This record gives sequence, structure tokens and C-alpha cells, in this order.
Amino acid sequence: MKVVIVAKTRMGGGACVGALTFDGRSLRLIAPDRDSNPAFNMEYNVGDVWDVNAEAPEYLDPPHVENVIVRHKRRLPPIDDVAGFAQRQMPPVAGGPEALFDGLAQVAGSGALYISEEGGAPPYSTMFWQPDRPLQRVEDAKRVRYRYETEDGGCTLTFVGFQDPIPEIPAGSLVRVSLAHWWRPDEMPQGELRCYVQLSGWFAPGNGAPGDGPPGDEPQGRVSFGDGLPPGANPPRGLPFLDEEPHSPSLREDDTVLIREAQQMDPAAALKQVFGFDDFRPLQEEVIDNVLNKRDTLAVMPTGSGKSLCFQLPALLFPGLTVVVSPLISLMEDQVMQLREMGVAAAYLNSTLDYHSYLGAVERIRQGGVRLLYAAPETLLRPETLLLLEQTPVDCLTIDEAHCISEWGHDFRPEYRQLTDLRRRLPHAVCLAITATATEHVRQDIKDSLEIPEAQAYVASFNRENLFLQVAAKTDILGQTLAFLRERRGQAGIIYCATRKQVDGLTEQLRANGYAALPYHAGLADDTRRRHQRQFMHDDVEIIVATVAFGMGINKSNVRFILHVDLPKNLESYYQQIGRAGRDGLPADCLLLYSYGDVHTINFFIQEQDPAQQPGARARLEAMIGFAETNLCRRQPLLNYFGEAYDEDNCDNCDNCTKEQQELADLTEAAQKFLSCVKRTGEIFGASHIIDVLRGSQSKKVLSRGHDKLSTYNIGREFSKKAWKQLARQFIQQGLLRQDMTHGSLKLTKKGYEVFRGRTVKGVLPQKAQRTTRSTSAAAGPHDSELFELLRARRRELADEAGLPPYTVFHDRTLVEMATHFPHTESEFAALYGVGQVKLERYAGEFLPIIREYFAGGED
Repeated sequence: MKVVIVAKTRMGGGACVGALTFDGRSLRLIAPDRDSNPAFNMEYNVGDVWDVNAEAPEYLDPPHVENVIVRHKRRLPPIDDVAGFAQRQMPPVAGGPEALFDGLAQVAGSGALYISEEGGAPPYSTMFWQPDRPLQRVEDAKRVRYRYETEDGGCTLTFVGFQDPIPEIPAGSLVRVSLAHWWRPDEMPQGELRCYVQLSGWFAPGNGAPGDGPPGDEPQGRVSFGDGLPPGANPPRGLPFLDEEPHSPSLREDDTVLIREAQQMDPAAALKQVFGFDDFRPLQEEVIDNVLNKRDTLAVMPTGSGKSLCFQLPALLFPGLTVVVSPLISLMEDQVMQLREMGVAAAYLNSTLDYHSYLGAVERIRQGGVRLLYAAPETLLRPETLLLLEQTPVDCLTIDEAHCISEWGHDFRPEYRQLTDLRRRLPHAVCLAITATATEHVRQDIKDSLEIPEAQAYVASFNRENLFLQVAAKTDILGQTLAFLRERRGQAGIIYCATRKQVDGLTEQLRANGYAALPYHAGLADDTRRRHQRQFMHDDVEIIVATVAFGMGINKSNVRFILHVDLPKNLESYYQQIGRAGRDGLPADCLLLYSYGDVHTINFFIQEQDPAQQPGARARLEAMIGFAETNLCRRQPLLNYFGEAYDEDNCDNCDNCTKEQQELADLTEAAQKFLSCVKRTGEIFGASHIIDVLRGSQSKKVLSRGHDKLSTYNIGREFSKKAWKQLARQFIQQGLLRQDMTHGSLKLTKKGYEVFRGRTVKGVLPQKAQRTTRSTSAAAGPHDSELFELLRARRRELADEAGLPPYTVFHDRTLVEMATHFPHTESEFAALYGVGQVKLERYAGEFLPIIREYFAGGED
């Protein structure tokens, strides 16, 4: 019989495959070698048509009655409209979750949908659904779920498909749902048997979903189903041996010229010729040299330090392909766009590509016409992509945002753990793991996870000298925001809020006060978020008001300020977010509004986490509070947190270093008490327990460990618990103690031991702690501002004509140099920052006449 594959979901290393017959029966195809073949059923793809010889198993366990064992099979030509076929053969139910499985679905205490023996089971376990509300993506440490929101909290479905998860599945999508096997907890052998409802994949409206045109219409758009390709597309299994004419032009000559030229260059020549830079930034040259010598490498380089160049430049010099694992579509699209503007052949594979564009990109890869390939981990791990890479010479595998692979990191992504298999499949490719933030523990976990134990680690300075760091007491969010923005009119910036409601409210208030601002958060429709992001990138609006959902992978170089109206939950997040400012090296301002109410809110969410994760989360929060409350140079706690010593007393670029300094008190005695207590309790406890001992607490934790018998017990009553916490943060900031970011425990450092031998400790007594604010307006240095505006206007025109963000034409820094050095010849123009060979040829004729005319006009 002939069947159409309509669903493919993960099952260990293999797949569970759903099919529909041409007479409307739903089947689940069971591989006869499932127990011996770890990659069973991976040959099927959504959209395939197969002629199968199948039989029912000896036993069916209702409601799972669709199972058939496939004994023989033969692939047939694919169909053009999977969604239309599914609609006709298995019409979907519409509405809310109450429409699922004959109304038998229930909501568990956790919010998960399920059916039970007691509540009654339907006579089937697979179906299609058109939800009347969007499904919002939510995550925990183990799986991806989608939530159907209701006034009473809603319900969730676990996502088990091969598709790239998107933030929101729009209402009206054609969604495939199924029931998992009967299950109950092992510790409850008499408990209720349940089948939980799973989500296998979807067609979004406008992408081949029912109701978008007559059956059989060729579907258009970008959203895939089951395996990430557009509906109606035959997924390109076997792409390296396509037996039909390729759906893309042959390798273009302009793609190959720069490839051939670059491969004859040394790194320094390529740096200038292609990227337009005269010198490497710190550590770039060392990392690039290590990669070019085919030595596995781990590079920790802060946002804005030029870490992308560490794999982009070697990609030009290697004869084979460089594969870049990137977690977000916006990141890969942005970098590919910029590389193409410099004449570099780069491509990406993701769900935004239509079928023909996908095939075109793959064909160019096969022909050797692509130097850099960007893709998400989910895309790279698909069988067809793995096959393509195994048959393509790959010289470098770059894992960008490598901290995502570590469970100890602040942004763990389970799918990154599977990249170890990709690393094993490309044994001849050098591995470069690169990230902006990673503690020593996370760095080791990255090496272990990728199986690159001998990788040379390079850790760049985290000191972004061009960022002005400032913290102010939060007293009036709107008033403080407006005051901050008044000094920065015409500049691009990001305002971060903790909640969607706050984002929407502040955006409306800013717009009412005449500011071009747009919101960005997960509650907005996917196309709305993309539109707002594009408007910001293209300088159509100056300000984005966002939750932390915004910014990952955004390479906009002219962000001049970051304003946090709420406290970030840790310093990793804060540092990553302020790193989106000043990427062009020009000054940028970072203001954090702080109140202790934010601390209570974050603590509440920490209490909702897995108990095993709470100590680490609290330790990271304490470090964030320490940064906000410090009266020392702000770079000291920030850089010390990432393991970088900062011994300067005054950075001259934070609010504490530029204000009138108050006299510091002698804290030596308090430090000796605190450090002694840390030592006597074994250096395994966090600050809270140490403070309890110092203040003579009768808590069970103190008494059960016999800490009430220590000489340091009850010797610290002169300070309140809150005051001791402020003192403890100062001791950590000054390097007297080191705090474990996983468990929160404190350990003495060499500096700390010196306190027992008479080292004086200076600081601020808690009751005298003060914070002052200072506004600073970013200045680009001396340049002709009128000429700069003329150049910026022309840049905007050129960018609009090409459909590009203005900064991909030239950074603000390049325009500043034009308005400072006034080049009149092509050789002078070529000497500017960011002017490589391609941009010289493309843009010198656009900007030089403006400069010449400006000065000619000045002489009249």
C-alpha cells in the first residue's frame, strides 16, 4: 500500500514515524530492526511517499492501534502538498484542548495534557488539531514544551519533533498531536496509568496549512513540518547524489574569485584585504594561528571583542568548508549578510529558506562555493545534513555560543549536548569552541562535552573599556528613563525589562513622549518580533524595549546605550546584554536601575527551580547584587567574576570612579572575623551560613554541625544580617574570598590569608554606603558632525536600496574616520577602518564625492 509520511518524532537515536494512507487510515510505521538498529526509521522524511508491505503486530495496546511492522518498502516520488493531503485524509479538529481525543484530555497538576484509564481512552492515538490560540514555547532543563494559555493557567504539550522549535506556533496552524505510551511513576506502582499528549510538528497558516488555498496549490513560505523543510518539499535526503537537475544556479564566478585570492594570502593580508582592518585585536591572532595549525581551540572572548573573526578569517584560508554551529536564526543571517557584503561566500541552512533556496545553498556547498556554512544544531544533526557534511571536505567545526553545551552555564541548551556526535563524524576538522562568557568550571565542561581535552584555551580580557558602567537607585522608572534618553536623542539603544507587561507599558509611554520605540518579547507574534527587530537593525526606529529574549546574535554595531530598568538575574546575563553596545569601539553608556525589590522577585523564581540548581543560582545572584552595590570601581567585581584580575583603583569610566570619592573605613576587624569563620567551618558554606554563625543563630543547620562551639560563633552581633551581606560582597570583590558559582561556597584566597598577617582592608561601612549617578553622553571623538550626518544619510540610502541594515555598509566608526581624516583619494579611503577590497570598489565612488563636495562648498 502507498503511504505519505506526515510526522517524524524523536525516539532515542531513531524516529517514530507517522503516515497516512490514500484511503484515510493513520499508521505508525514500526521498524522490524528497532531493537538492533540505533538509527531506526531515520530514512523516512515528512513528504515522502512509500510503497510498504506491512502487518499488524501480534498485540496492540489501545489507544495505540495504528502500529504496523514494515517488512518491505520502496520509495516513490514525493507529493507536493503534505498539509493539503493531511487535511483531506485526516480532517483536523479545531478549538481548544477540549477538542482533543474526543474531549478526554485532562490537565495534570504540572499543566501537562494526558488521558487516563479512569477517565477513558479514545480509540486512536494520533490526530491533527487547529488550535484557536497560539501555542507559546516554554522550556525546562530537559525538554521543550508548548503552552496553550488560558485564564486558569493553561496546559502544555511536550514537543518531540525534529523541527526547529519556534517561539510561538500561530493560532490556526495545522498541528500534529499524538499520545505517548501508558506510563506511571516507578515509585507509584498502584498509581493511575496515563498517556501524555505530545506535539510532533506543525504547518503554520500561510505555509500550506488548510484554508490558504485550494487543495494542491504549491505551498509557499518558510515554516517546515517534522524535519524543518517547507511543506510540500521533498526533504533533500541524498542531496550529494541528486538524480534530477539541481534547483539552483551553478557556482557563480564572483563567489570563487575571492576564495582563490584569499587562499594565497597570509592572515594579516586577508585581515586588511577582506575585512579592512589594519591590526588584530587582542588574542585574535593567537586563536587564528592555533586554528590554522589544526589544533583544537577554546576561545572565551567578550561580546564586541571580534570573536567571529577567529573563525571567519581561517575559513578563507582553509581549502575546505568551515561549519559554524549557531543557536539563533538572527545570528547566522546577520553574519552571512555582512560577509557577503565583503565578498565572502557564506550561506546558512535554516527554516527561513524555501525549498529551492535550500537546494541552491546545498548545491553551492557541494561545488565548493561556500567558505562558511551556518546552521542550528538541530539542522546539522539531521541525517541528510550529516550525510552532506560527511561527503564534503570540512576543515573547521566552530561551536559558537559554546557555553550552551554546559549544564553549569547560564544558558544551557540540551540540543548542544548532541554536538559530540557531529564532532566524531568530522574527525579531520579542527574544532573551535567559542563563547563570550564562561567561568573556569564551564570552560572545562565545554572541553569534556566536545571531547577536546587537549584544546588550547584562550581567555581574552573582559574589560570593555569603551563602556561607561553606571548603577542608580530605582525610584521613578519613567522619569529616570526619559532623563537618560534626553541626552541621547538620535542614538540607537536597547532598554531591558523583566516582564512583557512592563515592556508594553514603557514602550507606550516612550512613544507618547516622542521617542521612536518598539516592543520585543515572546508574547508578540513571531512575524511582529521579526519586523520590529528588522526596523531596529535598519535604523527605522532608535529604541527597542525588550525582555531578555532580544539581542542574542544581534551584530548591530552602533548601539550607543543599554538601559536595564530591572536587575538581571546574574552577571553573565548582564555582561552579555551590555556587550551589545559599542561594538564599533566608540563610547557607549550602560545604566542599571536597581532596587532590592528586584532581588526578592529573582529569589522567588529561584525557589521554583530544581533544588539542585538553587545554590548556584543564588550564588550568581549574590555576585550580581555585589556589582550593583559596590562602591569600588565597577570593573573590579565584574572582571573578577570571570576570573580576570583588575588591579586598577580607578578605571575612569564608571560612576564610582568618576564621582567624588568618599573616605573609606577600616574593615580589617570585620574581615578577620568573617574570613576566620569561613576557614573554621571548612570553606564549604556560602555567606548566609557564615553570617548565621557570626550572629549566633540557633538554626538547625548551625547546631547540627556543631558550629555553635566554634570560637567565631556569636562574635559578629555588631552588624545586621543585611550589613554582613554587604560586607561579604566587598570582601569577595576585593579578592579576599573566591565564591564557587555552582554551590555558592566561599574559599580563602592568598590575599585573604594575608589579612590574618596584618593586611589592612578598606571599604564602605554598610550604613554609610551610597550610590550616586552620573549621565554621560557617548562621544565619538573630534570629527565634523555636519559631514558625519551627510555620510550617514548616504549610507542609509545605499542600505535601503540593497535591503540591508546601514551598519553592514559601514560602521559608525568608519564614518567618523571619514569625518575626521577627510579622505579625497581611493588610497586614503582604503586606509580607513573597515574598508576592504570589495567595499573599496563598491563604495569609494559613493562617499568620496560627498567629502570633496563638502569641502569645495566650504571654500566658496
